[in-house]
Amino acid sequence: MSGSGPGSPKQPEWQNLYEAAVLELDRAVLPNRIQAARAAIEGRIVELRTSQPTEDDSRLENALKILEGLMKIYD
Repeated sequence: MSGSGPGSPKQPEWQNLYEAAVLELDRAVLPNRIQAARAAIEGRIVELRTSQPTEDDSRLENALKILEGLMKIYD
């Protein structure tokens, strides 16, 4: 088994939660997944503000935009 799939220990936690939200099909579960992913992403953004910009910056911003769009679809 390679270490690059969803849930891989090499992926950041925010990314695991983001993927779980994006792939969630159960409308009853989706809002909780989105909330967890957003909290993890926002926490990571705060961490990055205290350090130099990384490639994570744009990935985090894009992930938040996608989660916001996903939430609008299911509202």
